Amino acid sequence: MANAGAAADGWRGRNRWWRSLAARATIATAAMLAALSILLVAIAATETRESAERAIEWSAAAAAGAIGDRLASGEVSPRDVSTAAAGASLDYAFLEGASGMVIAGERPGGAPAMSPASVGATQRSGVALVTRSRDFAHAAKAVMIGGEPMTLRVGRSLAPAAVAESETVVRGVMAALAFIGLALPLLALLVDRVVAPLRALTRAVTSPGSAEAEVRAAGGRTDEVGALARAHLAISKDLAENADALHRLTFDDPLTHLPNRANLTSRLASALQVGESLALLKIEVQGLSRIAAGLGQQSGDEAVRRAAERLREMATDWARESQLVEQRVPIIARISDTGFALLAHGADAGAARALAAAALAAFETPLFVGEHHVATALAVGVALAPEDGDEAATLLRSAAAAVSAARAAGPQSVRFAGAELNRMAYGRLKLEQDLRRAIDNGELELHYQPQIELQTRAVSGAEALVRWRHPIRGMISPMEFVPVAEECGLIEPLGALVLAQAARKAADWHARGLSARIAVNVSAIQFRRQRFAERALEIIGAAGADPSQIELEITESAAMGDPAHALRELAPLRQAGVKLAIDDFGTGYSNLSSLTRLPFDVLKIDRSFVRDAVAAGGARAVVGAIVGLAANLGFETIAEGVETEEQLAFVSRQGCSHVQGYLFGKPMPAPAFEAWYAERTLAELKGLLDGGAARPTVGGAVALAGRP
Repeated sequence: MANAGAAADGWRGRNRWWRSLAARATIATAAMLAALSILLVAIAATETRESAERAIEWSAAAAAGAIGDRLASGEVSPRDVSTAAAGASLDYAFLEGASGMVIAGERPGGAPAMSPASVGATQRSGVALVTRSRDFAHAAKAVMIGGEPMTLRVGRSLAPAAVAESETVVRGVMAALAFIGLALPLLALLVDRVVAPLRALTRAVTSPGSAEAEVRAAGGRTDEVGALARAHLAISKDLAENADALHRLTFDDPLTHLPNRANLTSRLASALQVGESLALLKIEVQGLSRIAAGLGQQSGDEAVRRAAERLREMATDWARESQLVEQRVPIIARISDTGFALLAHGADAGAARALAAAALAAFETPLFVGEHHVATALAVGVALAPEDGDEAATLLRSAAAAVSAARAAGPQSVRFAGAELNRMAYGRLKLEQDLRRAIDNGELELHYQPQIELQTRAVSGAEALVRWRHPIRGMISPMEFVPVAEECGLIEPLGALVLAQAARKAADWHARGLSARIAVNVSAIQFRRQRFAERALEIIGAAGADPSQIELEITESAAMGDPAHALRELAPLRQAGVKLAIDDFGTGYSNLSSLTRLPFDVLKIDRSFVRDAVAAGGARAVVGAIVGLAANLGFETIAEGVETEEQLAFVSRQGCSHVQGYLFGKPMPAPAFEAWYAERTLAELKGLLDGGAARPTVGGAVALAGRP
């Protein structure tokens, strides 16, 4: 097979030679030489024939003159004309009288007629008249024999001239073939040497780095080939520099000059392909983004470089202390804005744990960024190969799941990858995909929890709480999918969907005589967006609801985090008639000065204070302070999470204006809420018919007027 392949390569090489420039030049030159040889041979043969024919004509004329003189002198008798012609190598001779009759000899069939005047002139000039006809040279000479004028006619064949021409052609062709046979190989070698630099250039182009010596040698020439070789060398240099730059851009991080994600993935794939065991540490440096936001992008870049240097020094020290060879020093890569990765070849779980501990210790001291000392913390996720993945993508995914768990655990945390973490990460990703589909397909629905005005015990409103009825998993808690929506950017479409459904339901209830205001929670991410108020009013208007039928609940941290933005967005909502509430008041940090300037209507007391108020004096004091603050500011208050009569009695004594909790009703789908509301309304009517001495109980039946 090898011999067959070599033979095939040789055949292809020979076949390529026939299409090469050397072959074409050789063939073209051979064709030109052949054409030139044919032309020269033709010219030489023609000249040879002409010369031979002229010689034959001259010899015929000379023979006619000699025989004519001998006839005139009587040396030769007329009857011996044929014998004299044979002696002169003539092909025919005859005497012709004045009347044109043959006197001696025999007239051949091809002898042409001649003018008597022209023939007579030959007697005076002594030169025979010569003419050519067919393949003969004919000569005529006027002679006087015995006082009688006669004409001597002789002729000689031109066949020797044709023979001479043929011989000349044969000799010329043989000479031309001999010349071409010797010249073409020499020409082929010469052309091959001339185009050898071009072949070297071709190899250098198709296989960069090859034939460099030949190309450099060709670059010393002063002709066009030399200019081409020099141009190629310059281009090759530029390409090599560009290739290096492209490689750096593709596989190196431009800020830290560390390997990037693509480089790390390639190294991982190479190591895993040979079955090498290794540890992959994904490190998130918490605080780097804060530096860029607080000190500027230039300082942020400097902080990233400092973090990279610290990791590099840590990895080198750890390898030295672990007595690893130089090739086993962990590879450090930058894989995101604040994320790095350490790839430790041959490391097991114990070595990976020690490396993670060394990384945490390296960042216990602040980073020096200019004149600033900035504290940072790490979240480290560890994945081992092949336990947590035998492919690069799988191992990276396992490390990502581990670092997510470390991030959730808090600063300076380390988590190892495992099947459970991978399952949770996959489940979270699947939940995100399902949630995106659920928003598009209308799988989300609103449940409504009643809000009761304590003074009249009337239903003053309802809080809209989103629920997800998954087609496979069933009902999914908002505590599970709302954080996912906030992380993956779905909170805005989710919030818009909730507000639109609540506004449509408020318009529907109002048209049916159910005058309950609907409260809608607003995510902090949603509220911080520009033009929040404009979009909210557009959604309410498109649903056909009056803004006064909607209450928007803003968390305390979102409202107080940027008071200027809050005032900018809340003012047009308040002006349009939307009720505004601070949700979970007391759980965050409130700027009381900002609180007095923001156009809120309601303070919602967090359920934790209501739950603890019965047993904890501190919680009772907080509730009393919130109610007193709200009364002084002219705000309504809603106590959340009222579940017992004791809690209801407490918030009533404190002066809360509204309550909400399981004691009055759990969150219900719209039809169930409407049925509950109808039952409560019937109870109120029944109490009025019974003399007005009764009012609705917390559960919808009848309570005595004296009970709180």
